[in-house]
Amino acid sequence: MTLESWLERLKPGQTPIFRHTKVELMALQERIDAVGAREVSNLVLSDPLASLRLIYLANNRASRHFGNEVATVEHAIMMQGLGVFIEQVATYPVLEETPLGSDPESLNSLYRLLRLAQHAAWQARDFAVLHADVRAEEVEVAALLYYAPEFLFWLDAPDTARELARLRRIKEPALAEAEALGFALEPLRLKLLEAWKIPPVIRDLLDTRHAGRSRQVILRACLDIAHRSRHGWWDEHLLADYQALADIEHTPLEVIVNTVHRNAVHVARHGAWIPAPPSATWLPMLPGPWPHEQPAAQSACIPAPAPAPPSSAATTSPPPVTAAPARGMEDQVEPPVCMQPDPAALQACLQGIEAHLDGSFNLNQMLALVLKGVHHGLGLSRVVFAMITPDGQRVKSRFTLGVGAQEPLRHFEFALHSKDLFGHLMTKMQGVWLNPDNRPRLWPMIRPELRTMLGEGEFYAMSLFVGERPFGLIYADRGRAGCRLDQATYDDFKRLCLQAARGLAKIKPG
Repeated sequence: MTLESWLERLKPGQTPIFRHTKVELMALQERIDAVGAREVSNLVLSDPLASLRLIYLANNRASRHFGNEVATVEHAIMMQGLGVFIEQVATYPVLEETPLGSDPESLNSLYRLLRLAQHAAWQARDFAVLHADVRAEEVEVAALLYYAPEFLFWLDAPDTARELARLRRIKEPALAEAEALGFALEPLRLKLLEAWKIPPVIRDLLDTRHAGRSRQVILRACLDIAHRSRHGWWDEHLLADYQALADIEHTPLEVIVNTVHRNAVHVARHGAWIPAPPSATWLPMLPGPWPHEQPAAQSACIPAPAPAPPSSAATTSPPPVTAAPARGMEDQVEPPVCMQPDPAALQACLQGIEAHLDGSFNLNQMLALVLKGVHHGLGLSRVVFAMITPDGQRVKSRFTLGVGAQEPLRHFEFALHSKDLFGHLMTKMQGVWLNPDNRPRLWPMIRPELRTMLGEGEFYAMSLFVGERPFGLIYADRGRAGCRLDQATYDDFKRLCLQAARGLAKIKPG
């Protein structure tokens, strides 16, 4: 199809909304006299489909006065009145009740896209507010409408949406879009917004020709943060986004990072009804002193990063928060199929470590690179980096990747000088591959509480030494008993661990 054909086909007038949004809005009928436009708009803004539908209809109403453009959800609601709007919501179709909603694969894709849009919009509004932007909701709306074409692809052309999603997994986004659509998505997005009569103030926010303006810098950085963090926070390009926000907000970089992490946790809680993992699931523990032990009942919760101390860029690893994790989050951690190695990603990781043997990386940066190599390069879905505690007596989980909030593996720990399998690994730099052939011999060497954490599958583990001194241990597996490991991946795992030890020996202090 041509770009003009898509402009004609993709129209959001009768767009369905998510069931949760409709239920929450209809519940307001009982106290409509006490409800304000801000409360209602906040509910709508949590649903990109509802936001798109409302703003589209407000700007395409035949009775709209000339020049009376509607750029925010709150303005659109106030134009028609709260009571009238709530009555109209009763007629809105529900996404989960459409044919698309009966297809689990498509519905899951929409839930993941919803998570992405929510995260970007939340970050964008918060940083716009921090920038003293009195029209911060416009930036939030622009973040939501950025994803409007992709939502409509799923609703109106699901085959195209599936093909685009497939190609994006194996190609650069621009190449994937060109192959699936015949053109890049960027010009289609702007032309759609113009065809829908979305006000110029929103279109300009998404127009790369205005990329140097402060509002656009904030929006682009927040869109990129949401995109890059959806599978983890190790992406080295995130630093450029943090720096861009730090420059715009005139705020120290470490404060920006903590704000981003807190926002990720807040939006995860806000969207707890969405059965897809939020970016907050993958938040790593941050460098700093070991936290006090928390009661077991709280260990299943999403960690909320603590504010940075004013005297140091390092942050303390936070205690778990008391809010319940998103429904279905833990079930989403394990991939539906066994991960496979990506030789190019592994090579990039090895070269990245080599390039930073000059002491230009700190511990957090080096381990982010190593974890990315183990996860993507080796195709290992659950990764734990454990470090020796400050008292030198124990080896304890410090960073995790792909380990769900409720998984016991988050609390991986053992005594440094223990006589079990992991204690033996720490006597020198060495590795182990636990597999069906050696399980009868090695499994009894693991303490019962650790067996519960590890599960029944195969795993790799290797100790890391810096010179003659033990530094830590990397544990990795594919998360499922049926996902087998192999000798070639084990050899690459050991090679990566050896390179990681070289990198850790060169990290800069602090």
